[in-house]
Amino acid sequence: MHYLISLFFFIFLNVAAADGFGDIVSTKNKPDPVVQLTSKERAWLANHKKIRIAFDGSLPPYSFINDSGQLEGIAIEVMNILSKRLGIKFETYPNTSWNKLYEAAFARKVDVVATMVNRPDRKQWFIFTQPYLIKSLVIMTKRDNVTIKNRSDLKGKRVAMVKGYQFVDRVIKELPSVTPYFVNSMLDGLKTVSTEKADATITFMATASYLQTKYLLTDLKIAAFYDLNSANKSINESIAVRKDWPILADILQKALVTISEEEMQNIHAKWVPSIKPSIDYELIRKIVAVFISVLVLLLLWIARVRRQNKKIQLSKTEVQTTNKILQALKSDLEHLVLKRTAELNSSEHKFRSLVENLRNEYFFYQRDCKGTFTYISPSITNILGYTVDEFMTHYHEYLTDNPINLKIDEYSQSIHNSPYQLEIYNAQKDIHWLEVTDTPVYDEYNKYIGVDGIVHDITLRKQADDRLIWLSYYDELTGLANRRLFADQLQQVISMAHRTNESVSLFYLDLDRFKFVNDSMGHSVGDEVLKETALRISSTLRDSDIAARLGGDEFALLLPETDANGASPVAEKILKKLREPYIFDELEFTLGGSIGIAVYPQDTGSSEALVHFADMAMYHAKQGKLGVSFYSESMQQKTQ
Repeated sequence: MHYLISLFFFIFLNVAAADGFGDIVSTKNKPDPVVQLTSKERAWLANHKKIRIAFDGSLPPYSFINDSGQLEGIAIEVMNILSKRLGIKFETYPNTSWNKLYEAAFARKVDVVATMVNRPDRKQWFIFTQPYLIKSLVIMTKRDNVTIKNRSDLKGKRVAMVKGYQFVDRVIKELPSVTPYFVNSMLDGLKTVSTEKADATITFMATASYLQTKYLLTDLKIAAFYDLNSANKSINESIAVRKDWPILADILQKALVTISEEEMQNIHAKWVPSIKPSIDYELIRKIVAVFISVLVLLLLWIARVRRQNKKIQLSKTEVQTTNKILQALKSDLEHLVLKRTAELNSSEHKFRSLVENLRNEYFFYQRDCKGTFTYISPSITNILGYTVDEFMTHYHEYLTDNPINLKIDEYSQSIHNSPYQLEIYNAQKDIHWLEVTDTPVYDEYNKYIGVDGIVHDITLRKQADDRLIWLSYYDELTGLANRRLFADQLQQVISMAHRTNESVSLFYLDLDRFKFVNDSMGHSVGDEVLKETALRISSTLRDSDIAARLGGDEFALLLPETDANGASPVAEKILKKLREPYIFDELEFTLGGSIGIAVYPQDTGSSEALVHFADMAMYHAKQGKLGVSFYSESMQQKTQ
């Protein structure tokens, strides 16, 4: 009797654990929270039915253009929630290029920009909400460096940092014993560590990944996080609102606060899909119902027999008859238990078979509460090339030194319901990214005894994400910086020049006779000319100088710490390079170029005006066939 009751509660508790019992009746969706607005704020919204909003189309997974040409991502979903809760109709600005939408917002053709970093120089045009998209800073070192494992290990070390970045002052203040080694770009910082001129560099995690991939800096690694999910507003994304609408910024901030942590986690999880096993809960409920029915009948019968035994002494025949009935019920119950157990085992077998059929992307495992593997599916061989025994025995030896792997031991010995990622070498020493989803397992006493896990190989997805992010900052044809990256670098260089009271020269370069090459020789030759031109320009510049392709045959060059006297010989050197013959197969021809130069702060203190003045000087040089021309106020008067 005790055996049957224990068996019943064992199955009942497992059903409860699997189906969230204690909340068997499915809960209804909670209504959306109400945004608490003042009467003035409600009146303002009533008078502004349509609000123009712009999204950066090259910021996956926050906002980007999908294969169908549609905007999607985390920021879009957040803004949809705000639209619904506030009753706002957002009108999306059609251009998703960062430079174009920024210019439109500056000119108040756009009211709201969904993602923008809150920087002091932007506060004269925009009001910002609190950050809602968070970035991380990491510490990069040589792979063989074992002395730096966290931020405190940087004390007394030589650390490369980019001049002008706002987080640099904070690092120096937090770690005064650090010896700063200032560089002009994050690539320079990585190269400085690679050539052992510095012990480490501090950079953004995604940026480090791009640059490592592009420049094959395989001797570097992420040693630790400096700021994990940084609360530092200087690197995080906020909602930017036009300066003359402070009331809208307050309204959006109030609406952001109503989005719970659970809602944000669900939005993020949508872009990281996971596979969960499908369990036939209806079948399990039917089994429980049968158990309850049989058990109730049995208990009623025993209660009846006991009451009769208290009143009269049953005869031997009656006792034997009662025992036979009881044995028959017990036998039927045990038979039913065996049958239903076989059905459950069959369901589990079908589920494992389903997982094994996805052998090129998924494998299945079980481990106990101490983190020891008790089962690994054979599909691991298709994914990583290891046998089951090899992986069970040498699992830790295959992990890379990526900091993301540091918490794996903690995950394996605790209850961790959220999916997590790890980086691992396969049998051919190639790096794979895996996403792990654990489901806790409990015994009949509701005691945690281990986990069932599903592992998804997400390597191709990670590589595709990294490639898309790189393309958002660099020109695919020449490998030079694009307009967006150049605009950010220009602002940083000018900010540093303002601090150090230095000059900055900006070149605007246009190739001569390039249209003739495209029209007469074809665009394939034109593309080769552009790539060769990029190489010639880069070969004349210092490591601290910055080159970018602005589009077509136009290039921009940025020379920090360079005045007009220093810029002139550099320009002549570049023109000399461009006049050298271009040779492709049996074709040989010469081109040349025109360069316009504007100097900060001699000509202007504005980064936008500096580009405009250099462009104006370039056209002056081209029209007069001068080769090089410096900007002067007389050019401005002529254009007027």
